[in-house]
Amino acid sequence: MSTASKPQTIWSHCNGCGQETKHEIVHKASRRRSFDDDQYSSVEVGSEWTIVQCCGCEEVSMRRVDWCSEDDYQGDLNPPTFFPARVSRRKPVWLTREHAPSTYVGMLDEVYATLHADSRRLAMMGARAIIDVVITRTVGDQGSFSKGLDELKNKDLISKRDRDIIEAAVNAGSAAMHRGHQPTADDVNVVIDIVERMVHAEILEAKAKELAATTPP
Repeated sequence: MSTASKPQTIWSHCNGCGQETKHEIVHKASRRRSFDDDQYSSVEVGSEWTIVQCCGCEEVSMRRVDWCSEDDYQGDLNPPTFFPARVSRRKPVWLTREHAPSTYVGMLDEVYATLHADSRRLAMMGARAIIDVVITRTVGDQGSFSKGLDELKNKDLISKRDRDIIEAAVNAGSAAMHRGHQPTADDVNVVIDIVERMVHAEILEAKAKELAATTPP
């Protein structure tokens, strides 16, 4: 009587679970090509494709590793590429649950997509653009970020501490846009924290007005 072989597994980040989990290897495929470098040697390049399924939530993804015979290392030691891309920052639940304005949803979706691709400069530029939208929606176009933040503070919509925090995010976005600054992952996460806080505050203000209108005196 034959015994079914035990499936191979690897540990990998799961977008569904939001953490590293054990994945079962569903299928493997590979490609190898040779190119003549000169009359004395040739170069080999190849790709290893692996379809994996999370043993927890059962999400399926594809893992690709490229290699070249001229590299110092081959196979699984090379950095893998995943399809879909691995999620580096999860979208907050309130963004969809609380019916955020479509303008914010679309822009934030694009920012999260750039984060998943580790395009940190683009993420910072997008964050700066969202702050601009928040200011315009709240106090109108004031001609500059600084004046817009001043107007938010004058209307008691933000505190002085909030203003300093938001201005730091704006400056970081401007540095990425105009001076080619490459922010660290921690820098980007801080700025996205600030952006999410600003958007959520606007949503909560509208929700608070609805709650007050429906609460019996």
